[in-house]
Amino acid sequence: MSGNVFRCCARRCVLATASVLLLTFPAVARAQGAGSLSCNPEGPPGPSGASASEPQPECWEGTLQAHAQGNIYNDTADGKFKFMAADDDTVNGTAHIRMSHAPATMPGGCIFTRSQDPEEFDVTIDGRRSGDRFELNFGTALATYTITTQCQGRSDTGSLAGMDAFMGGSDLVLRDNRPALQGGPAKVPAEDGSTTLHGSPGGDLRMTATIHITCKRGCILPRAAD
Repeated sequence: MSGNVFRCCARRCVLATASVLLLTFPAVARAQGAGSLSCNPEGPPGPSGASASEPQPECWEGTLQAHAQGNIYNDTADGKFKFMAADDDTVNGTAHIRMSHAPATMPGGCIFTRSQDPEEFDVTIDGRRSGDRFELNFGTALATYTITTQCQGRSDTGSLAGMDAFMGGSDLVLRDNRPALQGGPAKVPAEDGSTTLHGSPGGDLRMTATIHITCKRGCILPRAAD
């Protein structure tokens, strides 16, 4: 993820860019239809008795709300997703994310207002089932940031291309950023319910993510205590 930091000086704001680049992330996918995020079978059933007799993969649906605040960020990500767990415990899925932004005030009174293009995007999910929990990596996409700065009576607007679309979406706790950052993957119990995760890359930037998952098909739930 980007380590971009905006520093307010007496008369201007200077953008300092860390050495972590975002050039290798995949391009943004097209928005998916609502049906693609459902575990319900899509399309007409197959030949009589065929679909009923064939085993269906374990399938879960979920929602995500993440928030990042601090530095220039005051961003929220809302999403819906589904994933399937194979017999070898690997996990694969998709998520649709919608970002929103509020003004962020830095020490000294400089106010940053950020938007990005696109604000909605799709990412992949991969990971694995480990015992009674899932380890989920939410993928990323690219976006162009537009940032308006109000500082000591001056207002400036600039743009940055090729940035992490999920940055304000608490990506530190939603995917494995090793070795650069020890974040993610999102570890959630393999049962119906919500989990809230917390993280920080340093400084005053704080990130949280609440993930709710529901078993929809063929799920192996934890055994109740004897």
